Amino acid sequence: MINPLYSYIPSPIALHIGKLSVHWYGLFLVLAILIGYFLVEKLSRLKNISEHAAISIYINTLICGFVFARIYHVITDWSFYGQNLSQIIFVWNGGLAIHGAIIGAVFSVFYFSRKYKINFWKILDLFVIPGILGQAIGRWGNYFNQELFGRPTEAWIGIPIDVSNRPEDFVQSTHFHPTFLYESFLNLIIFIVLFFLYKKQTRPDGLVFWLYLGLYSSVRIIVESLRINESAMILSARLPMAVSVLLAILSIGMILKSFYFSFKKQS
Repeated sequence: MINPLYSYIPSPIALHIGKLSVHWYGLFLVLAILIGYFLVEKLSRLKNISEHAAISIYINTLICGFVFARIYHVITDWSFYGQNLSQIIFVWNGGLAIHGAIIGAVFSVFYFSRKYKINFWKILDLFVIPGILGQAIGRWGNYFNQELFGRPTEAWIGIPIDVSNRPEDFVQSTHFHPTFLYESFLNLIIFIVLFFLYKKQTRPDGLVFWLYLGLYSSVRIIVESLRINESAMILSARLPMAVSVLLAILSIGMILKSFYFSFKKQS
């Protein structure tokens, strides 16, 4: 039996200012950026990283990550954007791929850490803290856009999806798994784990980053197994699933390598 409490269908528009429509998706992105700025400012002091350099790299990395996130999304969904070129700039409708953002962020940190002469891994360890929290916040934008939900369900946790947003094969279903909210909750747990790990005085540089990559990839694997939205495919597997599996394996290897060299240095 479907719980009637979950009958509300949200609007993607938060408010109107004259002729300007302010989308929830954009508001959550702005909130994530501002909280991230605060965290970078505070955590850089904790590890004796130049606050000015950290903030400067953060801003540049946001821009680079944002651009790469959109490019990655557009490329992997070219079947749609190739026919709707004007939609490429409509970021407020959703469409930022986290794997693209990670690629852009790593390139940005690599370049600017060299420019400011700061350890590359120290900056990556720092930035994944606001990064994973930002992901947790940003997923709420998917809720209001009614996108990236999972399979139909009649469980109490199911949420209603407007018929205009349902895939053709599921038009007759009304309630679906809120996979974006599952991911948001799990990302929040990852944030707590990484936050306390980051504050530890003795740990190998880069460990926080690789743990982030492994934990988030594991969450994404779980979520992708429930999603029903169209996705680019590779070898009959959803592309985000395949990329997440590869990143999870890579992170495990790098974490083991990090502990091995740390143990070898101490012995």
